Amino acid sequence: MAAAGERPEDLLTCPVCLDVFQEPVLLGQCGHTYCSRCIQSLPRPLRCPTCRSPAAERSVLPNFALRALLRERGGGGTASGVALADSGPPSARGAAPPAAGAWESERRSLCRTASSARSSVDSIRELGVPAGLANLLVEEDASIAMRIFLLDNSGSTAHPDGCIMTERPDGSMMKRRCTRWEEIKQLSLKQAEWNIKLGTPCEFVLLNPAARGEQLEEGIDFVRTSPDEGDGEAQLANLAKMLNSTSPKGTTPLSDRLRKIYARIAPEARDLARLGQKIVLVIVTDGLPTSGYHHMSGVEPKRELTMELRRIGQDLPVHLVVRLCTDEDDVVDFYNSIDEEVELQLEVIDDLESEAKEIYRNHNRWLVYSPLVHLIREGGTFMKLFDLVDERALTPMEVCLFCQLLLRQTPDDPPLPSEPKEFVAAAKRRAAQMPSVYDPLRGRMSSPVLADEIECAVLPSKFKRICGAGSLDIGCCVQ
Repeated sequence: MAAAGERPEDLLTCPVCLDVFQEPVLLGQCGHTYCSRCIQSLPRPLRCPTCRSPAAERSVLPNFALRALLRERGGGGTASGVALADSGPPSARGAAPPAAGAWESERRSLCRTASSARSSVDSIRELGVPAGLANLLVEEDASIAMRIFLLDNSGSTAHPDGCIMTERPDGSMMKRRCTRWEEIKQLSLKQAEWNIKLGTPCEFVLLNPAARGEQLEEGIDFVRTSPDEGDGEAQLANLAKMLNSTSPKGTTPLSDRLRKIYARIAPEARDLARLGQKIVLVIVTDGLPTSGYHHMSGVEPKRELTMELRRIGQDLPVHLVVRLCTDEDDVVDFYNSIDEEVELQLEVIDDLESEAKEIYRNHNRWLVYSPLVHLIREGGTFMKLFDLVDERALTPMEVCLFCQLLLRQTPDDPPLPSEPKEFVAAAKRRAAQMPSVYDPLRGRMSSPVLADEIECAVLPSKFKRICGAGSLDIGCCVQ
């Protein structure tokens, strides 16, 4: 067993065995990473050796970003070509298939076949994505059968406290107040455009349909986008037409809609699991759930929604995301309480500026929370690093791994060193050479990472001396 500090891969050593990671896995709840064999050797019930938080057995997942880096270095990764998604929950392979979903007039398979259009590293790099990140996005795309965006168009989305960002010619952005529904519309169109270029099929489904009856009507109540469907501009126009024809109305019957989504996915759960594919379900909402014709939420609707989310997350190969379009404390607190459940993997995302502030509060000041990073998180990603940044300060290893993704602009750029001081020096040099991105905290263009903060994030002594133990004053860096 190697002692810490003896070998150049200091940032890539397991905190349990103190050796270079071998088949690294992460604990889904807290995100800390260990060797697979080290996790297997720990006593049960399983607790994280670093933070002591409980960890469900089913939440132990491969750390694909780290495995890819180790493979490139000739280290302890696994064989290449492994899909980013795990095979799905065991119950997905044995679930009895309920009836088909209500909006499937033509029964289309959710599974993506080998003939489906796929993205390439070069095509993703054309979108301004660094090569290091583009490689993982291509692997991730192969594991996503479809993204489903459930769009809350209830009456409360007419409230005028939403926010949209518009891009200036220099790449910086300007914030404009709007209704929550306008924010949801902009989010939907951006995600549709991104996923068409990425190569991932999507469905955008209204929570409260305009059509009468149980059957949803394509083009009125939902719109599909896919690289296999032809002209991308025409698909975006169809989505814009549906969104612009919709006015906020009604209640927030999330549980009822989730039951129908469950019924649609369940018959194909076995095939999805066999192919190593998952559905990403993004719930875009501004309010608490209601049930029936009651306009007010309460204990029972909240219990029903929690149960439906748990049922989908445990029974089906589905990755769950909630994108909030409100800052109301009771709404935020409710969804965050669900997010904290050990047995339910759920990501809760806010708008660009709010997420940037949360990341800053969690001592990840080195990261510029760019629109690209937000777009990836908002649409649901299997890369756990992207979900951890607003939950806690990343470990030095995780900072190193994140920088490997953001600071490798071309395929020819070598990996950054893993010895701490060498890594800091190389990251500072590389950051100065990267194209600028928009920094929502400071309201200006910036490098993807802040060179002056990298040392603080990677070297513990610098963190204690510079950052201190108190809370951070976000207001000091917001113009």
